[in-house]
Amino acid sequence: MNGQTKTRTRQERIESLGIPKPKMVQWWIDSDKADWAVRILIGLSAAIALLVVCRTWEPRFAYRTGMIPVRDIIARVNFEVENQIETEALRLQKVREVPVYYRNWKAPLEQLRARLKNRLFVILDAQSLKEMNDEERKAFEEFVATVAVTPESATTDQPSADQQFLAMKAVFASDPELEKLDTAIKNLQKDEFDNGLLQSIKHQAEQGSQRFIRVYSTEPSDAVEVTVDDVQIALMKPKIESMLAEEFRSQFGGQVETDQHRLVAQMVSHWIDKRLPEYETLSYDDEASGKARAEIAASVPPVMKKFYAGQSELADAGEPLDEHELRLLHMEHRQWTNYRGAIDRIARVAAYGGMIAALYLLCGSYILFVDDRSLVFDRVKLSKLLFLFVCTIGISYWVASDKYRSELAPLVIASIITAIVYGRDLSLLLMSAAIISVTLFLNEGLSHLVMLAAAVTTSTLLTGRIRTQSHLLFVGGVSAAVTFLTVVGVGIVTGDTTTIPTGVERLAPTTVSFLEVLAGLAQEGLRAGAFIVISAAALTPILPLIEKAFGVQTDLSLLSLSDASHPLLRRLAQRAPGTYNHSINVASIAEAAADAIGANGLLVRVGAYFHDIGKMFKPEYFIENQSGVNQHDSLQPAMSTLVIIAHVKDGADLARNHHLPQPLIDLIMQHHGTTLVEYFFNEAAKRSEDNPNEKQVSDKDFRYPGPKPQTLEAAVMMLADTVESASRTLVDPTPARIQNLVDQIAQKKMADGQFDECGLTFQQLNLVRKSLVKSLTAIYHARVKYPSQQPA
Repeated sequence: MNGQTKTRTRQERIESLGIPKPKMVQWWIDSDKADWAVRILIGLSAAIALLVVCRTWEPRFAYRTGMIPVRDIIARVNFEVENQIETEALRLQKVREVPVYYRNWKAPLEQLRARLKNRLFVILDAQSLKEMNDEERKAFEEFVATVAVTPESATTDQPSADQQFLAMKAVFASDPELEKLDTAIKNLQKDEFDNGLLQSIKHQAEQGSQRFIRVYSTEPSDAVEVTVDDVQIALMKPKIESMLAEEFRSQFGGQVETDQHRLVAQMVSHWIDKRLPEYETLSYDDEASGKARAEIAASVPPVMKKFYAGQSELADAGEPLDEHELRLLHMEHRQWTNYRGAIDRIARVAAYGGMIAALYLLCGSYILFVDDRSLVFDRVKLSKLLFLFVCTIGISYWVASDKYRSELAPLVIASIITAIVYGRDLSLLLMSAAIISVTLFLNEGLSHLVMLAAAVTTSTLLTGRIRTQSHLLFVGGVSAAVTFLTVVGVGIVTGDTTTIPTGVERLAPTTVSFLEVLAGLAQEGLRAGAFIVISAAALTPILPLIEKAFGVQTDLSLLSLSDASHPLLRRLAQRAPGTYNHSINVASIAEAAADAIGANGLLVRVGAYFHDIGKMFKPEYFIENQSGVNQHDSLQPAMSTLVIIAHVKDGADLARNHHLPQPLIDLIMQHHGTTLVEYFFNEAAKRSEDNPNEKQVSDKDFRYPGPKPQTLEAAVMMLADTVESASRTLVDPTPARIQNLVDQIAQKKMADGQFDECGLTFQQLNLVRKSLVKSLTAIYHARVKYPSQQPA
């Protein structure tokens, strides 16, 4: 050899022996690792979303209103709780001591001073008492009438009206403009009225102090604190009289105080005192006072009550939990949660993560080995499935309140949706995983799990085929009744419904009677049932959205599509009446065959109506629409084949254009699978044999594009379509000939591998054959000829 031989590695030498590798190794080599990575990432994202949404790092509060604990609940940690009653009492006490705000409007006092001077000017204009006119006399009588009789003056002679008038004339003779009087009143206003006048306090005892108030003229920040006695009008009279007497002596008499000065001062003081209530200057400021009360209330520290771990009792056994006890339990739970360290939180998250992984493994294994593998291998389907359950479990976690069983609503909705989309078998497994997750996330017990299982299982099993608008309401009603009985029964079995002797140390005797417990359980069961009925009924109007989102069809929507007035079916009847009649016959025999093996007969029937709509484009090229003239006589076999097989793609395009659901489009695409167009293939082969210059014919050019049937429904429709067309060629369609025809066609389809991808078993194939034979025999049954009948 010219070149040096390349040394092979050990692995290459082993592989050269051709020994097959282990299945897992070979699978790993052949698998699309990028696709697997994406799907694993989707699963991890869903798991992390659940761990975060359900706050798995902290334990959930497990008590509800009305729950009857069978043991005394003792505090696990030391904590403090505000004693609201004592705190409110202390705050009320402080608020009652707060001086509230009053605004002082001084303008009324100016009006009072001006009115006093005006009335005195009127009196002083008179020359004598006898010569007074009506206005002057009226003004004078105001002053005369105000002179009060005191115990001291009662023993002395009272001054007459003339004496009073003369005293006023004499005192004010030296003050014709009443400037001295104005000064005296101003001094009185400054000394006694400066903080305002108040007839009676305008606030209640609960709003502030009854002894002190804060008075301001412009802004509350400038307020001064005064006693109520200093501004109350009822207590002003002695102060006004003594003050005016001193002012009159100072302004009019100098160092000598005469009886006239004293008398006029007394007349003026009593006139003012009588009219002061009309000139109240203080008004209560509720806004500023409210702020002051709020500030003082906020400054009062709460009165705390201490509870000690292992000693303080938070709730009594045998007594329904009330709001006060729940508040204590909430505080204790919050404090206990705060004491838990990072290691404990990580351990909780890891434990829940392990639970989710186990449920993934359980459900995933069932889907891979028993159910539809596409749910795992199709990234879109996998994402929809996981999104549905993340939303269901997350919403159930967050809507589970203290009192109501609202977590039932999303679970019941999810159970119905999964039963519609994935079937009842898989739905039972998936919803079992969901209720286990919800129960653990909510930190609930066995009774809660049983209650959820009753609601979810009943809803799943009853959903079935939705043919009427009221079907889901029926499902909700029955499920609600079952759940109600489950709640009551489980509550009686697991609850403490009888009085337990005091000698039992672990359990305290309950004071609640059996009837009271039964009434509480019935109320809880009714609430749960109400959520179920409302949830199930609410799904009916949104069924079209669910069908569109998950690419499925309910019987309700299929029935609406089966209406002969559908635009596509009407157009098919007009352009290709033979094809329309063929479709009706196929629908009839295919539905019975599908029902015989447990497939969706209604889906097959509706699919059969639409399976040949593509023939509308060139109806004259299909034999059922021809009337003596065969368009294929002028075409090459290959061209004829292209025309024939084009109706599959044309039909799918028409269906998409008219927004038919995907299951019907799949039936249109799959009803011929990859079968051979035998007539034209044989014709092409014959011509090839007759003409040696032509190349050999390949059957690949004469096959439908497929895909092969992927479902039982598509397989049934393929057989029904073929046998219905072939049966028309039978000269004498006796039951034996029909049986032979159906068996031959079934064997040929099976030998051609058309049923390899749909999961059709031999047993199911046999049932389909029997059903088709029975249906065709009924169509072509022999008629009895009566003697009177003559040929037309």
